[in-house]
Amino acid sequence: MGTNWIDKKHKMKCNIKLKISPLTFACLFFSLLLAIAACKPGTRNDEQETKTINANDISLGPPRHDTLSSQQLKKIKKIHETFAEVNPASLEETITNFKRDLNPDNEISVWLSMAAAYEKFILLKGQNVDLKIKEEAFKLILMRSMMPEEEAKAKSDLKILSHKDVQIILNYYNQAPKPITVEK
Repeated sequence: MGTNWIDKKHKMKCNIKLKISPLTFACLFFSLLLAIAACKPGTRNDEQETKTINANDISLGPPRHDTLSSQQLKKIKKIHETFAEVNPASLEETITNFKRDLNPDNEISVWLSMAAAYEKFILLKGQNVDLKIKEEAFKLILMRSMMPEEEAKAKSDLKILSHKDVQIILNYYNQAPKPITVEK
């Protein structure tokens, strides 16, 4: 569901859609930058320009779905449990954030891939992994879910993870980047 409007002055028609990933908004507390796909005159939707803005400049829209299936809720609970230590959102907030997504199943799939990469890395590191390492791993995976590897590394402001750790994490998360689409 999106907003269609026509800019008569510039003779262009735009279709702008809002899709904020559920836990990404919670990560606003981490002051992450989010990718934005902006409408350009004369381009197809798959040729949109990607811009980066401060996450604090985004406001959440209302939930698009009143309910989620029991299967979706089970997956969301798994996601929430995986990231609970590094993401301050409650389970209720996480569920509400997934309800905001245009296509919750797509977003759940992204977050399950992120969770799998995160869990593999933490398991590799062994017991008693420092919270700061976990937070940086989460931040890197979150950024990588939205942008290519090099850009994710540059924008993650990593101070603790070693170069080797970064490469391991990026090898664990090998999905195509999915920038967040924001409605103006």
